[in-house]
Amino acid sequence: MTLNAVMQGTVTEATQQYNELVKKSGELQKKLQDEIQNLKAEKDLLASDLRKSERLSMQYQNQANSMTSVLAGFDQSVKNLLASLNKTQQELDQARTEGIKDQQYLAETLTALHEKLVIVDSLEAERRRLLEQKTELENQAATGGIPREIISPVTPLPNQMASPAVAAPVGTDIKGLIVEIDKNLVTLSVGSADGVTKNMVFHVTRGDRFVCDVIITNVDINRSAGTLDLVVQPPQVNDIASTQQL
Repeated sequence: MTLNAVMQGTVTEATQQYNELVKKSGELQKKLQDEIQNLKAEKDLLASDLRKSERLSMQYQNQANSMTSVLAGFDQSVKNLLASLNKTQQELDQARTEGIKDQQYLAETLTALHEKLVIVDSLEAERRRLLEQKTELENQAATGGIPREIISPVTPLPNQMASPAVAAPVGTDIKGLIVEIDKNLVTLSVGSADGVTKNMVFHVTRGDRFVCDVIITNVDINRSAGTLDLVVQPPQVNDIASTQQL
């Protein structure tokens, strides 16, 4: 083999190697370009995500700022409401105190009024007794004079002296209802027309339960009033009052 042939073979081999290197270099360059394109696309995507994140961050920051303002306004509203509630509570306490005073005054006024009504009832009974006595005297004068000792007025003179409590006559059962209650004084729906007398004892019941006793202190024709005794529980309007025990 001649030197020329050897060199020709070497050149050919070198050319083939060069072509292979060029080909590999082109493939590598294309691969690198594809990777560069992918990286650029990924970069663009990341940049887009970054811009979105920045916009969201700004939006959230604006919402946070707005929420801070709202919370500040809410705190002020709560403070104003608490101040208003405290003022209202003070006014309510003052009104309650004044209401208690008014109730006490009203109770005292009602008690005084009831006492005066009892006195008026007694005076009215005395007036009727005097009128009856006057009528009897006029009848006595008209019939020629009947001894004064036999004059017996229908309405008895109210007893001004305290007497022990008395029970109703045996076999007598006077029943009535409580129609009014004023502290320790109650009014019954029965009076002298029903046989009620002063110091008579009524037993108050509700259903089959004993409530208290009432000792009569004032008697009118259709009403009577008395004080409470042996109180087991507070009486109520429409409780039954009877001279006979259960």
